[in-house]
Amino acid sequence: MRLRMTLIFAAAGVMFISGCCLRFSDQASNAVFNVGDTITTSGTDIAVEQFQYANGTWTSDGSARVDTSQYSGGSGKDLNARNVNLRFMFDYPVDKITLKFGELGGNNNIKVNNDFRNVQDLVSLNGNTVGGAQVTVSAVQQGNNWYGDMAIEGAIDNFVIGGQELWLDDICPIK
Repeated sequence: MRLRMTLIFAAAGVMFISGCCLRFSDQASNAVFNVGDTITTSGTDIAVEQFQYANGTWTSDGSARVDTSQYSGGSGKDLNARNVNLRFMFDYPVDKITLKFGELGGNNNIKVNNDFRNVQDLVSLNGNTVGGAQVTVSAVQQGNNWYGDMAIEGAIDNFVIGGQELWLDDICPIK
């Protein structure tokens, strides 16, 4: 009986942690969201915001699209940031955010606790502190493309990520 109860609580814990991840399965394939739009998935809002190119110029001409390319290596549909940033409206604060990504070109933006970074490749953030949170990136390169996982760990009060050709999935806030 004791083992059975332990297994039930362990399964419930896994369901709680994995249940809060954003996987975009409730979104229509090829749905497009422009700057100023809000995406609501798994009960979480994501604001689509302007993006900063590598040269420092800001644009509002991009969009985010739900697709089935699976470039992120995630569990299903991806959210493709095409010259936009995505502001995740989690129930902050959180202690950690994990995500899967596919980076197929251009530069990327990330903001943690209002500390904004503009980087060519997300892997360059590995081992760095952004907004007081530790960033870990594990990725493999295929040609000019990067595929991998990112974890941001620390006291996180806000989180934004975007890119020119960035695919995201399995975005998990952990308290």
